[in-house]
Amino acid sequence: MKKFYLLSILTLLISCSKNENVLRFSKQDYGKEWPFSVDEIEVYCSGYKEIYCKTNDGKIYALNGSAKGASRDNPTINKVEEIWLDNPEFEGLKIPYAQFITEGLKLCDDK
Repeated sequence: MKKFYLLSILTLLISCSKNENVLRFSKQDYGKEWPFSVDEIEVYCSGYKEIYCKTNDGKIYALNGSAKGASRDNPTINKVEEIWLDNPEFEGLKIPYAQFITEGLKLCDDK
């Protein structure tokens, strides 16, 4: 099991280290449409269309279903719900972040 975690971490580090395979997004560019409690994220593709984001504090979050499934038993990957904001216009709903997944999937196609 330790080998799996080490391999997962290594894969994520390699994925993050390739600047051409990382997209940066900022709250400043999205205003009230920004869905996260952090000011910036880096979105990247890993594995088979697994979309993750990394925050300034170094935490990594699984964004799409593929990433959530692949990282289910990986304690280094956090749940996006920890930083996902409620939608102030619609009680009980969250601000959508599908556009970040869509952009991340384009990175998968470029691999």
